[in-house]
Amino acid sequence: MAAQVKTYYATLELDPRSGQWMADIEGLPVHTWGRTLTKVKEYAHEALAAHLDTTSAEVAGHIVFRTPQLPAPVLDALGHAEQARTDADSAAARAAEAKAAAARALVRDVHLSMRDAAEILGVSHQRVQQLLSPAPAPPSHSSHQEAGTEAGGELTVHRRGPAPGSRRSSLP
Repeated sequence: MAAQVKTYYATLELDPRSGQWMADIEGLPVHTWGRTLTKVKEYAHEALAAHLDTTSAEVAGHIVFRTPQLPAPVLDALGHAEQARTDADSAAARAAEAKAAAARALVRDVHLSMRDAAEILGVSHQRVQQLLSPAPAPPSHSSHQEAGTEAGGELTVHRRGPAPGSRRSSLP
């Protein structure tokens, strides 16, 4: 039976005097520091491995780093930034749906061409076509040999040029 792997928790703190990051493995006398978060996390793995008399590879993925301890005003600013990002993502999704609805109305209801709808919407006619498509378009192939298109889980092969085994005319 395999031994259960323990998860270790580490706190991260920025030393205001030195500007170095400090990491402490909770419940163990394991402490380290580094100039960047990336380095202090690397060093924490190495320090824990040394403490447990094992390799860094064996403890990799078994340390959960808690959110760095930062001053309250900084944490507030981070919270506001995260909320603003969430709000912006939601607004972008709503704007994309509104633009798609407008494209559908212009092309299907008013019967405008995609180029005219694009002119009104301020986008390219290719973007209007994307907005009208229920699913993303398959990648285009510029090969003169074969190009495949998936349709309902099946691969359809489209050949360009002469059929295999046929001869081209050598007329001048």
